[in-house]
Amino acid sequence: MWADLDEALSGLDGYVGAGTVTSGTAARGDEGTTFEASCYTDPLALEHLTGGLAAAITHFDTHDWSGPVQLRATTKFDDVAGLLDLPHGGRTRLRFSVNATSVDRRFEGSTAKVPARLAALGAVAAAGHPVGLTIAPIMPVEGWREEYGALLDDVAAVLPPGADLTVECITHRFTPGSKETLLDWYPRTRLEMDESRRTTKRGKFGAVKHVYPKETMAELRSWFERELPARLPSARLLYWT
Repeated sequence: MWADLDEALSGLDGYVGAGTVTSGTAARGDEGTTFEASCYTDPLALEHLTGGLAAAITHFDTHDWSGPVQLRATTKFDDVAGLLDLPHGGRTRLRFSVNATSVDRRFEGSTAKVPARLAALGAVAAAGHPVGLTIAPIMPVEGWREEYGALLDDVAAVLPPGADLTVECITHRFTPGSKETLLDWYPRTRLEMDESRRTTKRGKFGAVKHVYPKETMAELRSWFERELPARLPSARLLYWT
């Protein structure tokens, strides 16, 4: 997208106020119309090549919008130095994808390690940006309560007072297609993808998804919904899935 970034940004005006996730909703209407910059890639991973995220952040601050808007991006990287002095007007929420230490160590190679991401989170929040955590994919690994508890405590330690923080919680799930692709790319992976240990869910168009059993999901969800407000009292949980 970066090659035609100016054209893409100039075409956003017609979508302001037309969204259904945040625009006009009681729960999230204060966010305005949200535009997602990381649906198909990690923009911070490519920022040193494209400068696209910096350009988008600046546009969202300086453009004359017809209504409230917000740019959102998610990353597993930490090189935020080039973003800290940009004009942003609080219109860009940078979310950092994080996980328990053992999950990060086993399955997230070639990305910034979680402590580096958290340091970047703190720096971005100190620069006045709204920030977010995408805790994903949540897995009930051995000692998961202690590991995720330590993660939340580490987040609390880097956030400046008054930081605007949202949290999105996504448990691990897989489809037949995603499993086939992962096993093709990483035939020796230790990632658990055993259908017999999962519950099968079907979407309204028949798509198959393998998720954790109801008891496991309930246990995970109740823990996070209890510990998030206890350890990060100012955070806002957007959803659990």
